[in-house]
Amino acid sequence: MLVGFTTTSANALDFDAFEKGIVETDTQKCDPKRDPKCIPKLSDDEALCQYGGGGNARGEACRRVKNAGGKLPEVKKEKSLGGAYAM
Repeated sequence: MLVGFTTTSANALDFDAFEKGIVETDTQKCDPKRDPKCIPKLSDDEALCQYGGGGNARGEACRRVKNAGGKLPEVKKEKSLGGAYAM
């Protein structure tokens, strides 16, 4: 006895549309104060300042963010493991 299951592409498209709609509404209702996973929209300068590599372009972007009253990324100081782990 052979039993086969088939899915139609229409079901997949409906699920994709549903998922996309849920993601969009969650993104629009995002509140970073209540949800730590909420990713705020960043301007080009904010993104370059926070995630860019070192250099003059990043320094200029951070200066523009600071002059506009924006928040600069915090420097995280982590302890080195040292000892045998430092190799």
